[in-house]
Amino acid sequence: MDGTTYNVKIWKTAVYKGKRKTTHTVRWELDGKEWRAPFDTKALADAFRSELVSATRRGEAFSLATGRPVSHQSGASAVNWYDFAVQFADAQWHRTGGNNRKNTSKALMATTVALLRTPQTAFRPVDLRTALREFAFNTRRREDAPPEMATILKWVERNTLTMAAWEDPAKVDEVLLAVGSKLDGTRAAASSVKRNRRILNVAMEYAVKHRILQTNPLPKGRGAAPKTSSAVDKRSLLNPEQAARLLGWVRRRPRGGKRLHAFFATMYYAGPRPEEVVAMDVADVRLPDEDAEDQWCELLFHTAQPEVGKNWTDDGEIHEERGLKGRASDDTRVVPGHPSLTRITA
Repeated sequence: MDGTTYNVKIWKTAVYKGKRKTTHTVRWELDGKEWRAPFDTKALADAFRSELVSATRRGEAFSLATGRPVSHQSGASAVNWYDFAVQFADAQWHRTGGNNRKNTSKALMATTVALLRTPQTAFRPVDLRTALREFAFNTRRREDAPPEMATILKWVERNTLTMAAWEDPAKVDEVLLAVGSKLDGTRAAASSVKRNRRILNVAMEYAVKHRILQTNPLPKGRGAAPKTSSAVDKRSLLNPEQAARLLGWVRRRPRGGKRLHAFFATMYYAGPRPEEVVAMDVADVRLPDEDAEDQWCELLFHTAQPEVGKNWTDDGEIHEERGLKGRASDDTRVVPGHPSLTRITA
C-alpha cells in the first residue's frame, strides 16, 4: 500500500509568462516534498487549488505516491505494476508478431526496473533484466522459468510500485528517462526511444480502457518524443566497385559462400528487405532468355520470414512467416532485377 499523510501545505499559485503562453502552476507540499500541477489558464488552476483546499478542510488524507487527495485516486493503487505488465504482455502476444513481442518485453523490462520500490541487492542486475525480458513478459516461456529466475520474479512482484505511480508526473518523467537510456546511462538512439514510448503509450491506453487509470499520463504534443530522420547519408553507401569486391569476397567463403553471395547480391541489386529474400523460392525468379537483348530479370515477393528467435514465435521456429510489410497478406510485389543479378542467378 502507498502511504498517506495529513501534513499538507498549499502555496500560492505561481504564474510564469513565457513568449508563447502563460502557465499557472499550483504548488503544495506533503511531508516536506513539493508537488506541482501546471495549467494553461488561471480558472483551471484556481479550480484545482480549491479542490486541494477543500480536501484539507474535510480532513482528508493525501497520497504520498500521487500527491493528490485519496478521493482523487483511481483504482490504480489496488493494481501492482508488475501484474499489470504481465497482463498487458499476454494481451499483446496474441495480436503481434515476434519482433513486436520482443520489443514489448524490452520496454516493459526497463519500465519495471524503474518502478521498483527499493534497489535490488540480492541479484545481479543482468540476472534481473534476463528474468524480466526472457520469462516475465514472454507468454510462452513464463511457466518454464528456471528456479533462480522464478525467485527473482517473485521478488519483483513483491517490490514493484502500484499503478498509482503513473499518476505522479515526477515518476512518469523518471520512467521515460529510464526507457530512453542505455545501460551505461547515455541516451539511446532516437528510434529506440520512440519505439519504447510507443509501446508504453499502448500500455497506458490499455490501462485506461480497463479503468485502471483515469487518463493516459504520458506527455503529448510537440517535443514529447525525439525526432527521427529517414534520410540516408550517401557517404555510407557502397559504390559499384566496392560492392563487386565485397560480393566476390563473400562468394569465396568456404562455407555457404555461393548461397550468401546470391543473398547479398539480391539485396544490393534489387533492394528488398532481408526477410523478403530469405522467403524467396526458385519459382519467384523470372529470368530472360540467354540471347534476349534485355537482360533484366523479375523477382516476385509475396511473403517475408524475419528472424526473431525461437523464444518469440508460436511454433518455436527461428523465422516467422509474415506478409509483406505495409501490404495485404495475399499481395505480391514485382521488383526488377539488374542484369548483373541475372548473371549471378542464372
